[in-house]
Amino acid sequence: MKSVTKLICRDLRRAFGLRTLGIWVVMALFTIYFFFFSNGRRELVENNRLEYMSLFLPLIIFGAWAVMAVFFDLISADRERNVLDCILCSGTTKKHVFIAKIIATAIVSLALSFIYLAPIAIIVTCLSSAQRAAMIGKYLLPLWGFIMVFAALGLMISVFARSSKVAMIWSLASGLVLMPRFFVLIPEGIGKVLNLSTQTVEKISMISPGIMMEALSNPNNTSSWTTAVVGFTIGIVVLFGIAYIAFKNQDEYNYGE
Repeated sequence: MKSVTKLICRDLRRAFGLRTLGIWVVMALFTIYFFFFSNGRRELVENNRLEYMSLFLPLIIFGAWAVMAVFFDLISADRERNVLDCILCSGTTKKHVFIAKIIATAIVSLALSFIYLAPIAIIVTCLSSAQRAAMIGKYLLPLWGFIMVFAALGLMISVFARSSKVAMIWSLASGLVLMPRFFVLIPEGIGKVLNLSTQTVEKISMISPGIMMEALSNPNNTSSWTTAVVGFTIGIVVLFGIAYIAFKNQDEYNYGE
């Protein structure tokens, strides 16, 4: 247990470094910029209403890349530096190594959710009221789920990629495909080819984490909310599961380049 705790602390220091802080502070500043120069500020001041897109447009555009930029080399970097060899030679099992990675990933993902939402919550408090800003809190868990999906994907890529450079390329490509506005085009194209109904196409579109997050932030729509919860859970578990199985069966000795 002590070895796992040490590994968690080490992974937290690595994942939550200056690179991570810089990327997510910039993301938070982008959110404030979009909020002021889109319809968000006017809707809040004139109608006392928070628009979803004014809060999360930067995340929907850049979120996948911002998340995977934190986690894409969590394992591959250890391999390149032969750190993983040393950890395993000390008697620590791969299971403990991977559990530490998952726990660190969950903690960092939650911290990133706070970093993203806290500045815009302060702005909303100044423009409206603390009560209205508190409504942003309902997005915390959906945002955490969104980040966890891409964090799990980044960790899986880090397992399969031989080097951090390859992992970065795979992460960039995956982030592009899973961008909500781009991803929606894929189900629509499939729907036209197979003559699928609009309802079926919408359900397929729910695979996109960005679209699932929007549905998860609206518990009044029970059907979409349930689909989003199940989708996030399955996505995270499957990605971590695939990553662990692959990691467990890989030969780590002399793996670094």
